[in-house]
Amino acid sequence: MQPEDHSRSVVATAGSTSRAAKKRSPDHVFVLVAIAVLLIARIPLIPIRFFDPDEFQHAHAAWSVFKGLVPYRDFFEHHTPWYYFALSPFFHWFQVDQSFASATHFLYFARGLSLALTLLSVVLVFLVARLGSNRKVGLLAGLFLAGQPVLIQKTLEIRPDVLALPFFLGGLWFLLRGLPKEENAAPASRRLPSFLGGGLCLGAAIMCTQKMLFVLPGAFAALGLWVLTSRQWRLLGRSLAVLAALVGVAIPVAFTWGGFALHGGGGQFIRNNFLLNAKWRMHSNEYLLVTLQTSWPILLLCLLGAAVSMVRLYRSRERYYGDVLLLGTLGGLIAGILVVPAAYRQYYIPPLTIACLFAAKGLSFLLELVQERARARLLVYALVPLLVWPVVDLARSFAGQDERQTARLRYVFEHTGPTDQVLDGWLGTGVFRPHPLYYFFMHGELRAMLSQKDIDVCVDALESGRVRPKLVALDDELPALGARFVRFVLKNYVSADGLFYLRRPGLGRPDQESASP
Repeated sequence: MQPEDHSRSVVATAGSTSRAAKKRSPDHVFVLVAIAVLLIARIPLIPIRFFDPDEFQHAHAAWSVFKGLVPYRDFFEHHTPWYYFALSPFFHWFQVDQSFASATHFLYFARGLSLALTLLSVVLVFLVARLGSNRKVGLLAGLFLAGQPVLIQKTLEIRPDVLALPFFLGGLWFLLRGLPKEENAAPASRRLPSFLGGGLCLGAAIMCTQKMLFVLPGAFAALGLWVLTSRQWRLLGRSLAVLAALVGVAIPVAFTWGGFALHGGGGQFIRNNFLLNAKWRMHSNEYLLVTLQTSWPILLLCLLGAAVSMVRLYRSRERYYGDVLLLGTLGGLIAGILVVPAAYRQYYIPPLTIACLFAAKGLSFLLELVQERARARLLVYALVPLLVWPVVDLARSFAGQDERQTARLRYVFEHTGPTDQVLDGWLGTGVFRPHPLYYFFMHGELRAMLSQKDIDVCVDALESGRVRPKLVALDDELPALGARFVRFVLKNYVSADGLFYLRRPGLGRPDQESASP
């Protein structure tokens, strides 16, 4: 071997050893262990934490799809449908309408799926962060995502947002891969598959929950800026790349709408998912304050990371627009939250995800200000206080069990059969029972969107005997349907506890009195 070759071999070996050592550095190990602990600690919560009524709503919608019903046409929904179609095949493994035990096992299983999707999202946020930065920033972004209290609560639940999140992150990953880091990189026209893949993922996210529509304005505004600032000979290629992303977004939406149109639900698909939600009447900003209170350290680091990224972009000769894309997407999501009448905690999942990316950049920048040999130790010191709130939130969740939910669900299984209709307002006790009305849930926000004619149609169906619920859960929501509805229930049903009303025995029709009580 020549001396030069031997020298290169020694240098290469030393470089690979150095890289391996960095991957196994104590601070990296600490971050990985912290991520694992935050995710594993949620497993015992699956059967303990109370069920948000949204979870029963989404589980019932997926079960209805499994039973062959078409959303929007056969029952009311105002969420885009991919989550329900993705969850429905798993009902083959459970006899949810046959026993209380099987029903609860499915609910726990569905929460386990949400936790698995959360793990996938942590992996994807690591990959997204590593594209524009390095491994350490990726690990920090994954830790911050796993540790946000809002995400700890909402990503454990049965809801479409947990499926939309990995699609959203996958879309960002594809788009960031399509944006060249160097001016002499391959033309954008050669990166069309990445832009198409990004669009397809974003379109899929929208078909999980229409909240993801707020991703599009900011993301495509950033891509438009990338096109407009290009040199003339690159303009066409970049324009085609953005067009490919737009086509990708449109494909899942168009095919999904087409499928419902073929089954007579195309018009309701548009009305329920987009037109109805666009004029939602209830307003609430309380969850914005909750999010700010629990995530302010990450948000401060996010502001720092975003500022550093923009300064570096301005000073760089070879500009990389990945951070511009992320910031534009974040801006669009924040604007969307501000215009949504009632933005609940799950609405903050996408913007918090991008905030975690920039927070990781911000903390990494602070560490660069100290000597290299002290960075690993300081990183651990900095992360410990940031982990206090997630740990406290997890501890509180173990006290969040509601035994009344279990008792109510058990009561329904003990007093009704698989084919018996159960009329419920917003408790979710009829989650795995046929619902007699088109509106299978009836909370205050939905009632505000219904006309008196819509309510009269529901009561007419009950009084005429076209539908015959065996059990009515007269919660705080149903009496708001009006005195006529309440009179019908009290006349035709009896109750021992003031909540569950069973149909009077011997009734030929629900509106006919029986001699026996």
